[in-house]
Amino acid sequence: MRAIALFAGVLVATPSTAAEQLIFYTASFPDATSVQLSILNSSVSRDGDYDFDVAIGLVETDANGAIRYEDTGKHRARVRCNYPAYGERGRAKIPYRDASKPFRT
Repeated sequence: MRAIALFAGVLVATPSTAAEQLIFYTASFPDATSVQLSILNSSVSRDGDYDFDVAIGLVETDANGAIRYEDTGKHRARVRCNYPAYGERGRAKIPYRDASKPFRT
């Protein structure tokens, strides 16, 4: 739950604009490629079941930091921070796991 609270706190404390990307996840690969997910913009959700409406972007960079691919499609999602915490993309509800617990598949 700490990770969810931190994510929510960053959303509240940091207003995002189109020129500013708030990176919330980075995946690194053996060939030094990295993929970053970022919040392109956020607002308080009008839907009472959610806390935030966000737009998510993706950037892939190579070993030198050069951008290989940038997805500026602004994929819309909703975030609920209170228990049970989850995100919604389209009609799919994705539960957030507690980052302090080990990941199990």
